[in-house]
Amino acid sequence: MRPTKTTTTRDPLQKTASRVLGVATSAIDIAVRNLDNARRIANFLRGRMELEVRPTDVFISSYPRSGTTLTQWILYLLAHEEQPDPAHLTKVSPWFERSLAIGELTASDLESFPSPRVFKSHLPRQWLPDGARYIYVERDGLDVLLSYFHFYRAYLGFKGTLDDFYGRFMDGRVQYGSWFDHVAGWRERADDPDVLIVRYEDLLGDRKASIERIVEFLGWDRSERWVDRAVIESGFDAMKRRESVFDHATALLLERGVSPQSFLRSGQSGRGEDALSEAQAREIRERSSTGRRLAIRGLVSFLQ
Repeated sequence: MRPTKTTTTRDPLQKTASRVLGVATSAIDIAVRNLDNARRIANFLRGRMELEVRPTDVFISSYPRSGTTLTQWILYLLAHEEQPDPAHLTKVSPWFERSLAIGELTASDLESFPSPRVFKSHLPRQWLPDGARYIYVERDGLDVLLSYFHFYRAYLGFKGTLDDFYGRFMDGRVQYGSWFDHVAGWRERADDPDVLIVRYEDLLGDRKASIERIVEFLGWDRSERWVDRAVIESGFDAMKRRESVFDHATALLLERGVSPQSFLRSGQSGRGEDALSEAQAREIRERSSTGRRLAIRGLVSFLQ
C-alpha cells in the first residue's frame, strides 16, 4: 500500500503576518538608511561650518577616477622634504567630506594638521568652504567611464557589462552623479583666481611642467631638485610599489567581506576610446552640460 501524500496548508494568518513583516522590515531598512544619510549630512555641515579655513589650505577636487590620488601624492611630495612614507595618504591628506560625514574626523581634529593642509574632495566648488586654494583635476570622460566601470566591478559588486555601465554613466545613475555636470560646474569657476584646473593627461604627458604650474599657483618656493624628486616619486611604478599607501577602500572592503583588487590599474590615458564603440565615444565627446547646482538632497551621494 502506497503511503498517503500529505498536503500542508499554510495558515492564512501566517501568510498575512509574513507579508506585514516583510513590508515592516523594508520600511525599517529605509528609515535606518534615511537616518544614516541625515546623520552624515548633519556631521558634514557642522564640520564645514566649524572649520577655520587657512589661506594656505588646498582642496584637491575631482570626479572619481580622474587623478585625485596622483595629485594628492604630488602635493604631499611638494609639501614635505624627504621622509618616510605615511602609513596611508589619508593620514596626511584627509578626504574632507567623507571624514567629517562618517565622524572619523571633526573640525577640531583638522586643526591639528600642520600647514599647508591638503584635502581630498569630490565635491563641487559650491559645497567647499571659501578662503582656500582649489585644484580641480579633470580627466577625459572616456577614460573616466572605463576606469569607473572597473572600479564598480572590483569594489562595488557590479556584475553588468561595459554597455550596461555606459547607460548608467550617461544618465548619472552612479555614485557622485553626472560626470558632465561635475566637470561643467568646475569649468564655470576656471577664471576664479583661487581655482586651478589641471588635466590628468597633462600630468602624465609632461608631469614636470604640470608640477611647476601647480607650484606657481600655490606660491610655494621649491627648488628644481625638490620638483624633480616629485616628478620621479609620482611616476606610476614608484606609486605602484607603495600601493597600500593609496588604496583608500581597503578598510571598507574588508568590512564588507570583499577581496581588495588593484587600486592603481595602469596609470595610462586613451584606453577608454578603444573600449567603447564609436557611437558611444562620440556621444560623450559631444554632450555638454551647464553644471546644474547641487540641491541639498543630492549632497548625500557625495558622503558615502
